[in-house]
Amino acid sequence: MIHLYQSYPEGHLTAPHGHDRPQYCYLHGGGGVISSRQQGCLLVAGQLCFLPQGQEHEFRVLRRSRLSLIYADRERGAPFGQLEVSPMVAGLFARLAQLEEAGGDGEPYLRVLGLELGRAPPLAGQQPCAAALDPRLLRVLDKVCQAPSIQPGLAELAAGCGASERTLNRLFVRQLGCTFRQWRQQVVMGRARQLQHQGLSHGRIAEILGYGDLSAFSHAFNRFLRSESVS
Repeated sequence: MIHLYQSYPEGHLTAPHGHDRPQYCYLHGGGGVISSRQQGCLLVAGQLCFLPQGQEHEFRVLRRSRLSLIYADRERGAPFGQLEVSPMVAGLFARLAQLEEAGGDGEPYLRVLGLELGRAPPLAGQQPCAAALDPRLLRVLDKVCQAPSIQPGLAELAAGCGASERTLNRLFVRQLGCTFRQWRQQVVMGRARQLQHQGLSHGRIAEILGYGDLSAFSHAFNRFLRSESVS
């Protein structure tokens, strides 16, 4: 297996390309859309995408992004799409990034990560997004990805993107397969899990994500974890 640790500036767009090995893309920070000719996969911090060998794709960066790119030795027989990220997988990716930045040897961690990635199931309930997203929708995604939080609401975001709240909700359902509230919940809870893996307390995570009190965050986070386990 090969691990590359890459950083891409906001607005970057890679040319359509494929690889002679299966590829895993894990987003450490930022946000972007990986698109094939048929569909897209929206990624925010803490999410993982799988690309089969030879899958042509491009990557549009919404916010400055840091990625781990894993090129596997064997195909997993799965289609293009997101995979579930277990606490162990998240921790291994975080450690690999630390070692890359420090010039350390990540090979022992990479071997373990390879085994875990081979067992990672598809993300439950995922909806492929449109290959080309409406620019007005992209502005909202960009804003939320910049600093995941339960604030502001869609009405306030709509004021800065040139579309009504109703139009944006239609765009979310049509192009992402979910409502704004459902998508934002996934982004915010994904960020919460990432911050938890970094060792932050629930009180500090609640503050970062815009919750007024710890109990509201704890209730939302536990409900999210239960829904994942049921799925």
